[in-house]
Amino acid sequence: MSYHYRCHPKIIGFNNKKYYNNKLNIRSSDNEKQPLEFIECHSKDTTLKNTSESEAREIVHYVKTHPDKTIAVITPFVNQRNEIQEELNQSGITNVDCGTVHAFQGDEKQEIIFSLALTDKTHEKTYSWLKNNKELINVATSRAKERLVIIGDMEQLNRLHHLGDDDDLFELCNYVSSNGITTITERAPESRALGIKPYSTETETAFLETLNHAINAMMITKTKYVVKKEVPISQVFNSSKQVNDLFYTGRFDYIVYERDGKEWLPIFAIELDGNEHTTDLRVIERDKKKQQICD
Repeated sequence: MSYHYRCHPKIIGFNNKKYYNNKLNIRSSDNEKQPLEFIECHSKDTTLKNTSESEAREIVHYVKTHPDKTIAVITPFVNQRNEIQEELNQSGITNVDCGTVHAFQGDEKQEIIFSLALTDKTHEKTYSWLKNNKELINVATSRAKERLVIIGDMEQLNRLHHLGDDDDLFELCNYVSSNGITTITERAPESRALGIKPYSTETETAFLETLNHAINAMMITKTKYVVKKEVPISQVFNSSKQVNDLFYTGRFDYIVYERDGKEWLPIFAIELDGNEHTTDLRVIERDKKKQQICD
């Protein structure tokens, strides 16, 4: 029997089951109330392969909001390590280590951030190398004493994952999001009157977290679902639904997609209506046009 004293029980729980056949005798502290977090970070602005600028910026934001913690960042890719290091340097942050897995053998921190850097430029061959890289996943998850934070784009993870395949990385991300908290980082322009919503209220955040937990529960049926927000109407319907000018300018708050083979099919839309939807004539008229398209 091997004894483990470093990581919070929930953090080492994945490795214990996946790699140690539940034979670890876990003696570590469980004082941290939220030891697992998945930060959903859409990588829409990437320009280089194996690089996510948005994840790098989110890491800087996270570090600044947790100044009392010792933090290290692990990523699979050298390009992403360089991107993160540049963002840290530009922000004047010098006390955060950042590197690939080989830089952290035997090291430990209070918190580890695991930056996936999966984008629309990530090829399936790259993901095939990554998804069952035991050394990478084991080291990245077992260096954190109090908290493991994974930052990634779940849409890209779903795109690259294939049903029935062994995929330790996909399982890890689902483990963290199901057993911890999920945070959505995308920040939309704050202009409700124009139909662009910031999603910054506690109610909206709670709704999205609940929706993501529901989606995770649905995934046990072996069918994959994903939630996207601020989706253009023209991406949901074909041009035959072009009944008014809103078809090319409007957006749905949320769309739930179901995976069908290699395609993602929209199955339903969700709209969050604030007070302006009953008091602002422009918003009311826009809602009528949106309903016409859906009918």
